[in-house]
Amino acid sequence: MRNHPKVLRVFLSAFLCLASSMHVVKAEPVWHCSRSDVQVADASDTFTLAALSLEREVIRISLRDLHTIYQGSPVRLNGGLPLSACVVAQESVLTNSALRSVGAKPATLQALVRQSTLSKSHIFIVPNESEMISCIGKNHPAIGYLSNATHTEAVGPCF
Repeated sequence: MRNHPKVLRVFLSAFLCLASSMHVVKAEPVWHCSRSDVQVADASDTFTLAALSLEREVIRISLRDLHTIYQGSPVRLNGGLPLSACVVAQESVLTNSALRSVGAKPATLQALVRQSTLSKSHIFIVPNESEMISCIGKNHPAIGYLSNATHTEAVGPCF
C-alpha cells in the first residue's frame, strides 16, 4: 500500500505528458465572399461592346475591412455599398475561431447582439453553418465563413 501514491504519481505524470503532446483539433474558418458580375474584355485586338463578357468574381475586401465589420463598425465598398457580415450564433467554435483569426473579440459581437445594433452595422446572425451561404448571397456585398471551401454561383472563398 505504500507504493500506491508513487504509482498514482507516475500514472498522473505519464497522463499529463500524453495530454500535453496531443493537440486539440480546432475548426479553422474559410472566409467566403459574395460574387459580383465583372465585365471582362475579349483578348482580341478589336474592342467592341459585344466582346465584353460577364464573369462572377468574389468581391475584393481588405483584412482591415474584415476586422472592422466584425467589430460592429460600418464598412463601405467602392461605390458606397455597405459591406454586410454573416455570423453563426456566437456559441459556435467556428465563430470564435473566425473572429480570433481577424483579431476581433467574440465579446464585442455578443455586446452588439445585446444592444440590438446588428442591422445598423450590417451584421446578420444565422442559426447554423448551412444558412451561411444563403446569408452571404442574399446580403451582397457580404462576407462570412464556413468550415470548408465552397464554390457556388453567389459565393466563393476569398481569403
